[in-house]
Amino acid sequence: MPNQSQDFFAMSGAEVSPHLSWSSMLLFNYGHNSLVRNDSNGNRVNSLVEHHGTAHLLLSLGLLDVLEIGLDVPLIVLQQGSGLPVGLEQASFGIGDVRVVPKLQIFSTRERYDSNGVALALLVDTHLPTGDSTSLQGGDFRIGPRLAFDAVIGGPRLGVNVGYLYRAATQLENLSVRDTISWNAGMEVPLGERFSLTGELMGRVTPGAEEIRSDESPTELLAGGKLRLGGFLATLGGGAGLINGYGTPDFRLFAGLGWASPRPVEEAVVEPTPECTEASLDIDCNEVPPARCEEGVLRTYRAGCAEGECTYTFDESHCADGTLCGEHHGQASCVDAPPECVEHDECNALPAPSCTEGVLTTYAGQCLDGSCEYVANQITCADDMECGREGGIAMCVEKTLVVVDEEAKRIHISEVIHFAFDSSQIDGRSFGLLNQVAKVLQDNLHITHVRIEGHTDNVGRHGYNVRLSQERAAAVRTYLFERGVDANRLNTVGLGPDRPIDTNETDAGRTSNRRVEFHIEVKNN
Repeated sequence: MPNQSQDFFAMSGAEVSPHLSWSSMLLFNYGHNSLVRNDSNGNRVNSLVEHHGTAHLLLSLGLLDVLEIGLDVPLIVLQQGSGLPVGLEQASFGIGDVRVVPKLQIFSTRERYDSNGVALALLVDTHLPTGDSTSLQGGDFRIGPRLAFDAVIGGPRLGVNVGYLYRAATQLENLSVRDTISWNAGMEVPLGERFSLTGELMGRVTPGAEEIRSDESPTELLAGGKLRLGGFLATLGGGAGLINGYGTPDFRLFAGLGWASPRPVEEAVVEPTPECTEASLDIDCNEVPPARCEEGVLRTYRAGCAEGECTYTFDESHCADGTLCGEHHGQASCVDAPPECVEHDECNALPAPSCTEGVLTTYAGQCLDGSCEYVANQITCADDMECGREGGIAMCVEKTLVVVDEEAKRIHISEVIHFAFDSSQIDGRSFGLLNQVAKVLQDNLHITHVRIEGHTDNVGRHGYNVRLSQERAAAVRTYLFERGVDANRLNTVGLGPDRPIDTNETDAGRTSNRRVEFHIEVKNN
């Protein structure tokens, strides 16, 4: 990987370098028998690439603390083999496929590179076709995403990579090279602050293959160490092929020297000089606030020393009866309280009037022996009044005759609306009731449409009763309109004797049936 200061060997870690931090390394990698020809029995016939040495120029740059750009420029300095197929040339020197590796960190729970926590990153390996395909030195474009996860647990770091590499299918004799799924698993164990040991297992499989073949599923083990002195970085290691597929040598050796931006070092915490000690409390903590009165309570302070810092705590005392918190010789203390009053009119902190079980209670203030006393006076409201509130103050008010029941879609009235006999003229004794209906409608503008229903008993002709009930409903609508209710909110209907609520066989029943009802038709929320 391009950033050997934070990655494993061939496997990527999930951390990215801080903004504008960079690293560089020249790494030499030697592989023995990385591409061989076997017969049908698996016996080795010859080695197409027996000795393969590459010098890698590795560069990386961190951006915005979440992105890292890596670059791997391979220079082939040694390549020897035998038995190349027709059309291929032996070459011992050349440039391989340049690899660009952007890495985006998805999340990290670590505060520092080596602190406990987990991290996840997304990489895109992009191989540019800068090598020579006729010399087995690359030459084909490849690209693939890769997920990198790692976790630091008490020092050691564990990592896993999984990726998919897209490439054009090529054929070399009986070897088919196509898209592959790559995997890596590794561990890094720090031995002090400067040195660490790293072990890594890596491999790849061909998902489109008809069968699993060892030559298309190579697996390799890497192990080695890294030394870091300030910004200087050295790496040394080797590996062995466990399943010798194409590109996996019998063994490999690698070593590198490089430089990386030094990792941030936590500054040593300097313990502050204690402000005080218990032994010298009176000298060290001598800024004790003076006593003072807080909402009639005497507050006094005392000094203390907690964890080397002066603290000032307070005690609160309530003054005894007949005294209050005030000043004596310039200091806060409990002093004799002056008389609360001299005259009756000074006792004006009257409790608010209240209604209890329909009885109005008011209060009068009296000055007795220098103290205010408030005497309750209970008042029973007149028959046509009740104890209620007006302007937020309890008092005797007109009885509430009208109640809105939005659940039942009704406006209930507790009295009957009276009309002149056999007429639609409203009797004056119902004006107060209708005034309350008008006020309720004006106070509840969300009730946009009300249906006024007129009803009669069954005495007389049916058609006449229906007409009379309609005229009475219309008279009520006119009255409410004259009291400021929008006429568009009011609809009327006369139902005559068709909807009785009581029997028509008795005077009392017929009286109940002669009525006006208010029904809520439309309301806004």
